[in-house]
Amino acid sequence: MADKSEVARLRSLAQLDADAVGAYDAALARIPEPLVRERLNGFRIDHVRHVQDLNALIHEAGGTPLELRLDLKGTAMVGLTAMSSMMGTEAALVAMLGNEEFSNRAYDVALRFHWRPDVRALIEKHREDERRHMTWIREAVRTRPWEQARAAAAEGSEAPA
Repeated sequence: MADKSEVARLRSLAQLDADAVGAYDAALARIPEPLVRERLNGFRIDHVRHVQDLNALIHEAGGTPLELRLDLKGTAMVGLTAMSSMMGTEAALVAMLGNEEFSNRAYDVALRFHWRPDVRALIEKHREDERRHMTWIREAVRTRPWEQARAAAAEGSEAPA
């Protein structure tokens, strides 16, 4: 059985991922571009899996698994993401970038603690997911691929029949 502080740290990470799911839901509700929606939905699924993985460790350690529900911080994160998303895809992605930067920092901090090898490996795997999310979102904000996809679709629809 793990000590209470280890369970608390695992629950904190799981809550962070649960809050991220809510933020992705808020962004996905307002982003119309299929390319962006597909990628963000994949990231949302990663966060759901993180909660499930961490809950398994929490249960194994004798703790109470976390429900996929927002806490106060998550409610604020979702509200900010929802408001930003009303200004368009780029604003939604900038909000999600901030959320992912926070997640990356939290996973980096978590790795400063001593963990069993299997727990450390899982946390490292989750951190790599977070880095991948942040890298894609940062690049998408920079290159705006939804505009390229929109232009390509418009060119295709203007072709003579």
